[in-house]
Amino acid sequence: MRRALIAITAGVTLAGLPASAAYQDTEHITRTVSLDPGGVLRLKSFSGRVTIIASDRAEVAVDAVRRADRDRLAEIKLDVHKDGSSVVIDANHRESGGWWRRHNNVVETDLDVKVPRRTDLDISVFSAPVSVRGIEGSYTIHTFSSRVLLDEVVGSIRAHSFSGSIDIRARSWTGGQSIDVDTFSGNVDLRVPETARGTVTFNSFSGRLNSDLPLVFRSSSRRSLQAELGGGGDGILRVKTFSGSVRINR
Repeated sequence: MRRALIAITAGVTLAGLPASAAYQDTEHITRTVSLDPGGVLRLKSFSGRVTIIASDRAEVAVDAVRRADRDRLAEIKLDVHKDGSSVVIDANHRESGGWWRRHNNVVETDLDVKVPRRTDLDISVFSAPVSVRGIEGSYTIHTFSSRVLLDEVVGSIRAHSFSGSIDIRARSWTGGQSIDVDTFSGNVDLRVPETARGTVTFNSFSGRLNSDLPLVFRSSSRRSLQAELGGGGDGILRVKTFSGSVRINR
């Protein structure tokens, strides 16, 4: 069942603001869609922010604040719908045309989302910072310049960013778990339990790797190295950067 509440308040003209910002309107939307534990959340946004936290309810609850001029808000919609075992959130839905084709074809959107604790995440954003806490499942994250914080992680992760920093804090490290991060210039901070076991692979043109946990180096070259963490195991920690540096913390 869907419940939707929409509130629109006119923007206030403020001295010193650009004309485009001075006449922005604000739209507040809440929606709830059922989703069983073990389902998938697919989320796409451009600017604003994204915050996702775990809940013990079998639903996805969305609280969104959208900012743009009134015509753009009317033309570009927040789309929230169920697709099989997935819930899809598109912050810039248009009936036709690309969702990031032109700057004036996007709406700045702050998204607060609650999902079942066991949910797989597929998130694609451009410049919206992403914060996720307490989700147990697989993570697929794509950003351009967004900061990413994944806290209390249980599950495997694939994260890609051009210039945004990536901070991953694993609550547990189970057999076969993997963390795979690819950035151009964004720094990566990884926090894993002291009991973590696995293989660490690092590739970079000019970035550096620092670890608070002991590593046993198995091979290294000018731009890559491979090491064992905690004596080795079937866990995989792989990071590739061009100039971003990596720190492994406990």
